[in-house]
Amino acid sequence: MIDYTTVVGVDAKHLDQLRMTWPTWVKHKPSILEHPMVVFYDMDSVIPGDVYSLVDHPKLLVIAWPGPLESDEVLREKKDWWVHVNYGDGKRGKWENPQRYKMLSGFVHVPASVVKTKYWLKIDTDVVAVGQDNWIEKKWFEHSPAIVSHRWGFTKPPDQILKLDEWVRKDVRLSEPLAKNPPLELTPIPGRSKLDHKRIISFCAFFEIEFTKSMSQLAQSVCGMGKLPVPSQDGYLWYCAKRLDRGIIRVNVKDRGWQHWSTMGNVRKFSKEAMGVK
Repeated sequence: MIDYTTVVGVDAKHLDQLRMTWPTWVKHKPSILEHPMVVFYDMDSVIPGDVYSLVDHPKLLVIAWPGPLESDEVLREKKDWWVHVNYGDGKRGKWENPQRYKMLSGFVHVPASVVKTKYWLKIDTDVVAVGQDNWIEKKWFEHSPAIVSHRWGFTKPPDQILKLDEWVRKDVRLSEPLAKNPPLELTPIPGRSKLDHKRIISFCAFFEIEFTKSMSQLAQSVCGMGKLPVPSQDGYLWYCAKRLDRGIIRVNVKDRGWQHWSTMGNVRKFSKEAMGVK
């Protein structure tokens, strides 16, 4: 069995989702209880007691986000950074929403600071578990890939990859080792709302911890504490793995019993169904 830590992030909305989906994870994927688990919570909308009362896990660590992350030496030196971090004003639409940006940034910097296993598993709170528990293939990890994740076919917003190319180009010294390799130069078709290409979506995804640590340190050294060059966790980590020529394994986790639903209504409906509740 692969050595991993499950990582989940919650604000008020996503805590409500987790109340519905967590029982399905325990019922259909009970091996999740055999591995450490980290839940980071939004300091502005969730109290830690709400997490502890919901998630009954024998190896649970609950972390405030943004917060001190005391296990990280760099953050200990700047232990009040979270008071001043600014995730924007949200005036540039959905993709620049500050709450979304804040929580997605946590999926890089929190595991980088506290996870001790070789891999960490990101599961989104709108994912319902069904089927059997033998869903992980050892062969996915044979060559120590940076990422093992559900396959996906486009990026939104369409200029995200070009923005990451430009981010590296702006400061080659700080952006090493990315700058040692050529930019991806994935240019969107004018007028299209998305960039079509092979990539991943991380509603259920494994990330190597040493890769994550390196990319967390890189982002914070260039962009500032608690931040990313673009407000997308999987966009940033996929880009870095691709540019570094690290292994990226694209799989179909839906066939492995993980259902991803985008609305509260569907999360509620299919969570009940998975628990056998009419």
